[in-house]
Amino acid sequence: MGRSGCLSLARLSVESFEEEDHLLFAAITDEGETLDDVQAQRLFSLPGSCLGEQQVVPAIREQLDRIFETGRCRIIETIGARNSVFFDEEMEKLEKWADDLKSGLEYELKELDREIKSQKTESKKILKLEEKLKAQKEIKELEKKRNTKRRTLFEAQDEIDSRKEGLIEGVEARLRQLVSTSELFAIRWRVV
Repeated sequence: MGRSGCLSLARLSVESFEEEDHLLFAAITDEGETLDDVQAQRLFSLPGSCLGEQQVVPAIREQLDRIFETGRCRIIETIGARNSVFFDEEMEKLEKWADDLKSGLEYELKELDREIKSQKTESKKILKLEEKLKAQKEIKELEKKRNTKRRTLFEAQDEIDSRKEGLIEGVEARLRQLVSTSELFAIRWRVV
């Protein structure tokens, strides 16, 4: 009660993948004490009246601008931390997916190798030429299947690399933020 000062409200817009708007409060008493966001917002809950227009003194304007800059940096830092968590989570999902995909394909390749080896061993035991030829054709089919699986594994690795590159490009786009601040208003206040 009985104190007075200046209060300013600005809009901080941050554009990357999506646009975010934040309100920045800056309030200072005539004695030079800075009010925090909660105190500044609380001033809006009090009944008030307009007593006319006044200019904000340049020295006070500089203090309000410093408060805005502190709030802006805090918000940008929060967005950066959130984007970092997003990147880590997405990269982890991608790594798990890649591991599962590669493990599955590698398992299938090992099974095919095992089956080919087993059939080669069995074909050596066959005495009839027709049956040997039939066994060799089956082995060749298994080898074709194995070669296809190998190509699939390489293609999967290329897809994984492509997705990682896309994720990295997306995060780079988030880092190229367009940040703008515009003051909505500045007022002198007095609590009576």
